Amino acid sequence: MNIIIIVLILLALLVPMVLFIKKIVSFHENYKKLIKIVFPLIILSFGIGLISIILNPIKKEKEKNYRYEFIKSKMIDIRSAELAFKEKNNQFTDDFNVLIPFVKMDSFVIVQKTDTLIEYFNEVYREYQFKDTMLVDTLGKVSILDSLFQNGYPIDSLRYVPFGEGAEFKLSAGTINKSKIIVPVFEARDPNPYDKTDPLIIGSMTEAHLNGNWQ
Repeated sequence: MNIIIIVLILLALLVPMVLFIKKIVSFHENYKKLIKIVFPLIILSFGIGLISIILNPIKKEKEKNYRYEFIKSKMIDIRSAELAFKEKNNQFTDDFNVLIPFVKMDSFVIVQKTDTLIEYFNEVYREYQFKDTMLVDTLGKVSILDSLFQNGYPIDSLRYVPFGEGAEFKLSAGTINKSKIIVPVFEARDPNPYDKTDPLIIGSMTEAHLNGNWQ
């Protein structure tokens, strides 16, 4: 009696399995042409997706390096302009509307310094003596724009971040107390960096240095 029940159970399990296999075979026979077309497309799609996952970070890093080279170059130009401004005004500026006209319109004075001896009468010793003297001769002036940048440099675009779609560098200036000495400082930064985890900054508002954070 038990054997009959077991056989009936096996038959009950086997029949659905056989029907399922027949359906698979039937599906394959009816749609094998479609399967031959669809399966390669599925495999191709997975392959393209995998390649994108691998190449996208490489492409993004390459684009980042390309953009950052232009931004770094512009920041170095801003530093050159700020140093020229400080030489004339003993401080940096945080305003491009002041910095750019200064570079365009102002000039450096060219001087020649010469060490020489001059003769003078010493009232104490009541005799003529010689002393070292620095003679300073003004030779002329040179435009700050021509001195700092190559001919045709677009100085009016100094404020704009390359690839920034009109965004301007954030420019700051002030002073800090360094070992009881008041030191002028400035900072320029990209306000909307391509890589949010790696913003570009030149100068510092907290430290007495003028380097970029990539240097």
